[in-house]
Amino acid sequence: MDPVAVDRYARALFNAAQKAGEAERVEADLTALKAEVRRSGLKSFLDNPRFPRTAKLGVIDKIGAMFESKLTTSFLRLLLMKSRTPLLERIVDRFVELHREFKGIVPCDIVLAAEPSKDFLARIEQELERITHLDVELRVQVDPSALGGVRLRIKNRVLDGTYRERLEEMKERLLQGQYN
Repeated sequence: MDPVAVDRYARALFNAAQKAGEAERVEADLTALKAEVRRSGLKSFLDNPRFPRTAKLGVIDKIGAMFESKLTTSFLRLLLMKSRTPLLERIVDRFVELHREFKGIVPCDIVLAAEPSKDFLARIEQELERITHLDVELRVQVDPSALGGVRLRIKNRVLDGTYRERLEEMKERLLQGQYN
């Protein structure tokens, strides 16, 4: 994986989409394309050097007829010409991330030991939005090994209040002879 290339291509597409006023359409196209790539053999076809570039361009043009934005088709053609189609799914993810950041939506991963209630998640989301002054999108993961408590990851910050983490910290203090 080339994270620098992924970021550069995603940013370039995002900037072009913003300038053209088509960021929403491009995101919809890319999201649909990513789902299709996963469902079909399109990725292996585009990444396979045995198939001629002209055949791949023909397929991209046919798929592109279904897109809401011509910018998406042009971008796919560029990726093909630069042999960057293996990065497609990660570029899509980064584009979506950039678009959400632009709209002020920040993903927040929350890990809990058991399935939370909708009321609990609403309170967590409300409190995070109050603290961060951003729109928060919760992505919930249930991990029984957490034993209880909550672990949050928002942007580059991790707040680990799980019982498992607390027990690990207690174990370390006991092993080091720190009993208070």
